[in-house]
Amino acid sequence: MPRLLHRRTALLMLAAALAQAPFARADVADIVIGEIEKRIMRDYYERRLREWEDSEDGRAYKKKKKRPKSFPPGLAKKGFLPPGLAMQLQRNGHLPPGLAYRDLPDDLLAELPRLDPAYRYLIVDNRVLLIKRATNLILDVLEIAAIEILN
Repeated sequence: MPRLLHRRTALLMLAAALAQAPFARADVADIVIGEIEKRIMRDYYERRLREWEDSEDGRAYKKKKKRPKSFPPGLAKKGFLPPGLAMQLQRNGHLPPGLAYRDLPDDLLAELPRLDPAYRYLIVDNRVLLIKRATNLILDVLEIAAIEILN
C-alpha cells in the first residue's frame, strides 16, 4: 500500500510540474523589443538624422554623393555587412565572434524603459539587436536606416 501511495504522489507531482513548466520560465520567443522601445528608437534616430541633414556635414554629403575610390565596389557602400555575417544576425542566432558592434548612445538609453540587466542592446551595421548577455543569443532585431548614415 505505501508503495502505491508513493507512485501516485510521484505521478501527481510530475503532472503538476509539467503543467506549470511553460509558465515558470520566460521563453526566448517572448523576449522582444517592444513597440514602445521601437518607437522611441526610431524617433531618436529620425530626430538625429534631421539635425545632421541641417548641419554642414549633411549638406556636404548630399552634394558629394560619391564614395571613396579606395574601396572595392562591393564594399564602397558604408554600413553593409557581408552577406554571410548579415544572415547570422537573425532572431535566435548568436553574435559571430569578432563582430564589431557599439552600444546604444547614453541619451537614447536614458529615454528607453529600463532593461533587465541580463539583456543588452547593441548596434551592428544598421540594426539594433537585443541580446542575452551571458550567451550572446540574439533575441530580436530592429532595422533602422538612419543609423547607417549617422555612424
